[in-house]
Order: sequence, then structure tokens, then C-alpha cells
Amino acid sequence: MKNQTILFDSVPPYAGPVHVADLLTGIEAVIKKHVILNDHAAAALAVWVLHTYTFQLRDAVAYVAIESPEKRCGKTTLISVLAAMAHKPLIASNITVGALFRAIDTCRPTLFIDEADTFLARNSAMRGIINSGNTWRTAYVLRLSSSKTRRGDPPPPPALQAAEPGLKRYSCWCPKVIALIGEIPDTIADRSIVVKMARKLVTEPCAPLAELDTAEIKAKCARFALDAGPSIAQSDKIRGEGLNDRAADTFDPLYVIARQAGDDWEKKLHAAALALNATTPFDNRGTEVLLDVLSVIAESGYDRMFSRDLVAGLRDGSAGLSSFALKGSAIDEYKIAKLLRPYGIKPSTFRMGTQVYRGYIAADFHQALERYVPQAEVEACAEELTRRIRLQEEAKKEAEKEAAQRENERADEGEIRAAEMLPEAPAALSTLKSS
Repeated sequence: MKNQTILFDSVPPYAGPVHVADLLTGIEAVIKKHVILNDHAAAALAVWVLHTYTFQLRDAVAYVAIESPEKRCGKTTLISVLAAMAHKPLIASNITVGALFRAIDTCRPTLFIDEADTFLARNSAMRGIINSGNTWRTAYVLRLSSSKTRRGDPPPPPALQAAEPGLKRYSCWCPKVIALIGEIPDTIADRSIVVKMARKLVTEPCAPLAELDTAEIKAKCARFALDAGPSIAQSDKIRGEGLNDRAADTFDPLYVIARQAGDDWEKKLHAAALALNATTPFDNRGTEVLLDVLSVIAESGYDRMFSRDLVAGLRDGSAGLSSFALKGSAIDEYKIAKLLRPYGIKPSTFRMGTQVYRGYIAADFHQALERYVPQAEVEACAEELTRRIRLQEEAKKEAEKEAAQRENERADEGEIRAAEMLPEAPAALSTLKSS
């Protein structure tokens, strides 16, 4: 059935052949002309624009999550620029659950959801639909349908008059851009290219949207989809080295396109994937506990620590804890054991010197770190720990230096007092001799 309420402009394919690398460079230039972005984000978004024309040819579709700490950081401007180049753009500042999956099922658009913070946080059904829609095997919802009409409503189209009431499957399969103020929910960020916006400086000029002209780019994108479609569909999955499974799924269709553009763009996209994936927040309800406990153990200078000493170190807080679960004076041995148990880590009995108690061994954390904590977070934690230990050593040396300096000053004062008393010494000696 032809959609009567949403119409998309027809984009005739470009007349001549398209050089993919030049096309991506042109898209990237348009993005950076109108929006202040880092190079990694601009490169990934350029490939994503082409992906919107070929997304149905791969198993996974890439989302874009745009977040900013405050208003006026350019989210809406970036959406406008991307929508001007993407395939069948559909922009919604607010949208109901029913409208969301019906629009996707009917139109197969590129969906842009702006101001998502106004409704997404309180709408678990909406978030569930977005979470399920990035792989075609799970990208659908089930809803009851009925051919009944209310009094006064116009009769349904003939194609629906014969439909029987019952379950109907609606597709959620399409590229999506979700923009909001604040942090993107973890489950959405885990499926997205996360772009962090910042308010631009007065010294960072951007071209106004009135100068945005993308007719030729869209025509070339349409021609690219026609020419490269078969090879994109037949390409094996490309897994970027250093990415977790979810990120590899997200970036796979982008890698396939970048490979069409040559080695330079493939390397450029891979660098962007690693950089953007490293900034993606991960669930800190449990995994940060691993890093905090390990930091306290490592800072002790040993590869193990008794539970009672670990509790004291966590309560002290000098190790710079990042996990909310371990903050506060309510930390005890039972709570630590409860938090670590889901990761297969349990306290064991061992000896340190003349003492024998239960505690934790650093080596027992290695497998949990590999499975649950992004490598970038582990490296950042190790770097911070090394820096903190170095600063503590410098502070200790400075304290020792100051103590030695004070001791020298006291010694000097004693010598001065003794020198002042020397003129009186001969008289004192004469008195003693005469007596």
C-alpha cells in the first residue's frame, strides 16, 4: 500500500561512475563545514551516510548516538546535516511507540530522533524497540491488530478490510540517530557510533545551514548503492581488531563500505572505530568494582591482600574509587564478596608472613577483566594507577627532603647558640679553676 502521509523526495542516481573515496571525502567535508566535530567522528559519520543507502544488505545496521552536556552544542545542526545526505530521512522530535514501529515498517527510513531525553528515559518500551532493531533477525515487534473501526471513522483501505484481527509483526529495521542532552543509555550506546558534542567557541566558525547543498552527494550515494550493492551483500563480515563483539557488529557494514574506498579509508575508519568505541560508557554497576578492588591491591605493592585490609583500603578512598557500589563506610567483607561473586571471584585463604587470613589474589581477576571490562578501561585504570603511585613517591621524597631540611635548620640554630656562648666559656672555666 502506498503511504499517503509520508513522502520522500525521489533521488535519481548520478549519471556517471562514482569514486567512493572522493565521495566519502566530500561527505566528510560537508559535515565539518557546518558542525564542529573531531576527525574520528566526522570520518565515521561520512561512512555511515553511505551505509544508510545499503543497510538492508548487511546483517546489522549502525546507529548514531549524539550526546551533549548542555543545550546549544550543535545536536540539531548535526541531525540536519546528516538528514540532508542520508537515504529517506525521517526526523521526529518526539514520537510514540506505535508511530515508531509503524513508520519503520511502512517506510524503511533513516530515522532521526531529536530531544530523546524528553521521553526516552521514562519509556522502557521505546528503548526496547530501539535496542532490538540493529540486527535484522530481532528487528521486529509483535502487536495485536484489528480491522474494526470506530463510529465516525472512515472505512479502512481495501487492502486492510480483508485483514483478520490477530498478531502482526512490525519491522524496526532501519538506521537510527538518537540525540539527547546527557549520557546515552548504555544499551543504546553499546549499539551505536557515539558522538559527543561540545559547545563551539566564538573562534570556531561554521557555515550556516542555508549554504547546505547536498543534491549531488545524494545522487552519487544513490549511484553507489546501485553499483556496489552486490559486492556489499556478498562481502564476508569484517571484524575490526580490538573491538568487542557488539562494536564489531555495529562497524561491520561501515568497514565493508570503507574497503570499497581503499586502504586509506579503511585505516581511517578503523582508527575512528577504536577511538569512538573507547569513549563509549560501559555499565559501572559491577565491572568498575573489579578495577577498584584491583587498584587497591596493586597499590599495596603485593599481588594479594587480606579481605580486612581491602575493606580498610576501600573505606579510605585514597585509591580514587570510581564505582558507586564501593563508596561509603558501609563497605564490609560480605559486601565485597557479594559484588565479586557473579564474576567467579571468591576469597581464598593464604599466608602473608606470619598471618593467615582470607583474601583476594590479583591473578583471579584476569579472566573477569578480559570478559567484562573493555581493554581501553583497563589501560586507562593502569595508567591512572601508575600516575598516582608516581605522584605519591614524589610526595614522599618531598616530605623526606623537607624533614631533612628542618633537621639541618635545627642543627644550624644549635651551632649558632653554641657560638654565642663561646665568649663566656673562658670566664666560666677560670671561675671553676679558682674555686
